[in-house]
Amino acid sequence: MKKGYFSHRLCFGDRLLDKHILYLSADGRTILDVLPFQREISLTTFCEGILFPVSAGFEAKEQQFVDTLQQQLEADTTLPVADALLANPVYTCYKAEKGEECRLYALTSIDWLTGRLPRTGKVCIRRVV
Repeated sequence: MKKGYFSHRLCFGDRLLDKHILYLSADGRTILDVLPFQREISLTTFCEGILFPVSAGFEAKEQQFVDTLQQQLEADTTLPVADALLANPVYTCYKAEKGEECRLYALTSIDWLTGRLPRTGKVCIRRVV
């Protein structure tokens, strides 16, 4: 049995995917597949923001990831949040691929009209599984 996670966008490896479902094993630890969204199916959870799976060990670097992402976005006021995430050195070091164990996070602080941070200007992430 597998469980799917769907969001507006998914950062997976070196790619930014729109409207894709990330399938994890029933225990939520292993990436089984990434497929384009076609229709709603059971055992699929919608998550707000940009989903990004990372390998174990990311938890210890979570604050460094947030701080670096904040610096990237402040340094380039035209850089979209998703592009900054893909270029974040902490993410690139811990990105998880198909068949690997992962922790799933969501970057929730996004103004979808601009692709940037909302007016608060603060990066917010949360662990999904």
